[in-house]
Amino acid sequence: MGDKQAAKQRRRENRDERERAKTERSGESPAQKAEAIRRQNDPDPRDKERREGLDGSVGGDTAG
Repeated sequence: MGDKQAAKQRRRENRDERERAKTERSGESPAQKAEAIRRQNDPDPRDKERREGLDGSVGGDTAG
C-alpha cells in the first residue's frame, strides 16, 4: 500500500510542478513562433489568384 501512495504523491508533485512551469512561461510557444514566421514568409495563396485574374475581381496585376 505504501508504494501506491508514494506513486500517487509523485504524480501529484509532478503535476503541480508542470502547472507552476506553465504559469511561469509567458508569450508564444516555439511552435507558435515558427508558425507565425512561416505565415509571414509564405505568400498568400489568394495573391496568386488575384495576379492571374482567377479570383473574380475586375482588373489585373498592375505591379507587373
